[in-house]
Amino acid sequence: MIDSPQPPSSQSHFFNGWRIAGWSAALALLLLPAIAMRFTDEVEWTALDFVFAGVLLFSLGMGLEIAVRVGRGGMHTLGLAIAAVAGFLTLWANAAVGFIGAEGEPVNIAISLMVVAAAIVTLAVRFRPKILRFVFAGVALGQIASGIYATSAMPGHEVEWGILIVFAGIWSTAALGFHRAASV
Repeated sequence: MIDSPQPPSSQSHFFNGWRIAGWSAALALLLLPAIAMRFTDEVEWTALDFVFAGVLLFSLGMGLEIAVRVGRGGMHTLGLAIAAVAGFLTLWANAAVGFIGAEGEPVNIAISLMVVAAAIVTLAVRFRPKILRFVFAGVALGQIASGIYATSAMPGHEVEWGILIVFAGIWSTAALGFHRAASV
């Protein structure tokens, strides 16, 4: 007797639909500047811009995939997802305009390096919430510390405190998610 294949569970089917939608949305976002460049001179992306955007969007997608697959409960999954989105937004905004002064300022590079370091540590500690709560609280504090440093070390540069505080709040929310996940 031949076994017939089992139909996929409704939950895996649900996530497959979301995965397809998410990766399709990432591809659409990557194609938008290419389409816009055909119709206006206002958008001028180079090949490097597309590679950078592609790497960031891929990293965001993988971060969300990891959150769904390795999250050990609601708060842990939420913390990982918030951290993935925060990392994407921080790197994208900082590369586009810079949080403090121009995007190439050393303090902006330090802010981006904090995000990269947090991602590496997240992988190294295997997503353990007891450690990640401190890692992402450190990123939040590091962004505020960057603003404080810039006010004294970079005269004439405007510190975007509103942006720094919003992003520190997002990183703090990820840290809180990990704190709650570690407390369970």
